[in-house]
Amino acid sequence: IMLQWNDGSWEHRAIWGEDLIAWGTPNSPSRLFIGSLPRPGQWVRLSVPAADVNLKAGQAINGVALTQYGGRVYWDAVGRVTNPPPWPANESLADWIDEQIEATGASLPGPLKKIIESPRDGWNEEQLRQLQHHFIEHVFSGSRGVFEPLQTRRTESTKLRDELKKSIPTTLVYREAKEPKQAYVLNRGLYDQPGDPVERAVPAALPPLPEGLDNDRMALARWLFSGQHPLAARVAVNRFWQQVFGTGLVESSEDFGAQGTFPTHPDLLDYLSVDFVEHDWDVKWLMKQMLMSATYRQQSRTTPDLQQADPDNRWFTRGRRYRLDAEVLRDQALTISGLLVPTIGGPSVKPPQPDGLWFAVGYSGSNTVRFKKDEGHDKVHRRSMYTFWKRTAPPPQMSLLDAPSREVCQVRRERTNTPLQALMLMNDPQYVEAARYFAQRVMDEADDDIGERIQWLFWHGLGRRAAENELAVFSEAVAKWSDEFTANPESAGKLIAIGEIPAADRFDAVELASWTMAANLLMNMDEFLTKN
Repeated sequence: IMLQWNDGSWEHRAIWGEDLIAWGTPNSPSRLFIGSLPRPGQWVRLSVPAADVNLKAGQAINGVALTQYGGRVYWDAVGRVTNPPPWPANESLADWIDEQIEATGASLPGPLKKIIESPRDGWNEEQLRQLQHHFIEHVFSGSRGVFEPLQTRRTESTKLRDELKKSIPTTLVYREAKEPKQAYVLNRGLYDQPGDPVERAVPAALPPLPEGLDNDRMALARWLFSGQHPLAARVAVNRFWQQVFGTGLVESSEDFGAQGTFPTHPDLLDYLSVDFVEHDWDVKWLMKQMLMSATYRQQSRTTPDLQQADPDNRWFTRGRRYRLDAEVLRDQALTISGLLVPTIGGPSVKPPQPDGLWFAVGYSGSNTVRFKKDEGHDKVHRRSMYTFWKRTAPPPQMSLLDAPSREVCQVRRERTNTPLQALMLMNDPQYVEAARYFAQRVMDEADDDIGERIQWLFWHGLGRRAAENELAVFSEAVAKWSDEFTANPESAGKLIAIGEIPAADRFDAVELASWTMAANLLMNMDEFLTKN
C-alpha cells in the first residue's frame, strides 16, 4: 500500500509491504519504504513524518492519494497529527524562566546568568525581581512597544558617547601605587649602587603631616596648604610679586633652595606669606595690597644717582619698567583696536602664522603635520591663552617675544629686545589688522581734524595726550603716507585688505591706509610695548 501527497507534484510517497508500485525513485522521498504491511483484521493508524517525504513546515498540500496493489483495504479518515502549540515564552514569565533554566541562561547578562544557574528554590525576592524586570523590558511582547524605542535611543546615545570619548585626547594621570617603591640613598648618586633605604617624610624642622592621613601625595598636598608653615605661601607670594613688579623678592622664583638667590626683603616676604594664609589664601586681597602700595605707585623715571645706587632696581627705588609678555602684547593690540573676542572657554584656535613651520618638525601621519589657520572673527581674534600650541613649533609671534616653548615648566621668563621683534610687531598680519581696525575707530569716533585724531590715538593707545613734538612728527608722517598712497592707490588697497575682517566700504582706501600706518607707528612705540 502507498500514501501519496501532492504539493503541485506527487513526488512524496511512503510504502508499506512489498515494493510493487513502481512510482518514484526507490529509497527517496518520492518512494520511501516505511515497513511491512500492517497486521490484518484490525484498525491501524499509518503515520509518516512530513520531513521524511520532503514536505516542509508551512507547505500547502493540494491532495492525498490512498493507493493499494491487490487485496482489500478499508481506508478511514486522513489528516495530520500535531502537538498543541506551547504558550509563547515571551508571554509567560514562568515559561520564560523554564526556558532560561534549560538553556542555563546563555543569552542573559552575567548577574542574571548566575541567578539562573543557582538552585531555583534558593532564589530570594530581589533575584526574582531582577528576572522580572529583565523579562518586562526585553522579552514580554506586551511591553516591547514601550521599551524598544527607548532602547534604540539608549543604544544610539551610547554609540555617540563612545565615539565622543574616542575623539577626546588622552593624557597620563597620577595614581598612587598599591605598594610604593622603596627609595634608597644612592652612593655618589649612582643608580646601580643603592645604600640605606629612605622612607617618605617631610623635613624634621617643619611640622609633621596631619594626623589620620596616609603617607602619600594627597597627604603631602594637604600638608603644603595646612597653614602650619610658609613654604607654599612664600612661593605663591613671590610669583605674584614677580607678576606685578617684573622680578620676585626672590629673583630665582623657580628655585627657593640653596642654589637660588637670597630674598632682597625677607621680612616683607614673610609678612606677605603669613598674611596670605591668614586671609584664607585670598589672591584678590594679596594683589590689592601690592597694587595699592607706595612701592608699586612709584614713577618709572630714574636719576643718575638712583641708577648708580640701584642699577637693577632690586631695592625698588623706582617703579618697574619692562617689556610686556608676548600674550599680553597681542591681547593689548586686539583690545584697543576693538577686535578682541571676550568669550570665555571653548576649544583652542589657530591664528595665522607662516606656512611650513609645522611640516619641518611634524610626523607624516600626524594631524599637525600641516598648519591650517582658522577662519572667522570669533576664532582668530580670541585671547592668546586659547591659541593652539605645538610644542616643537610654537607660534612665532609668541616665541619671538620670549614666550617659553612649553616643553618644560618655566616659571620665570627672560626678556630680550631684538630687531626681529620690531619687524614682527610692524608686519605680522594680526598686528597690522589691529592697527587698521584702530584706525577705523579713529575715523569713526574722532573729528576730521588731523591734530584731534592724533590726540585721540594717543589717549586711547597710551592713556595720555601727545606732546607738541609728537604731534608734529605724527602729522608730518600722516601727510607723507597720504601722498604716497594717493600716488599708488593699489598699495593702499593691499594694506587695508590684510586681516580676517574686510575694511568697511564707507572708508576711503587712501585715508584709511594712512591712518593704519599712524596707528601701527603708535602701537610700536616703546611706551606702548613697555610697562611703565
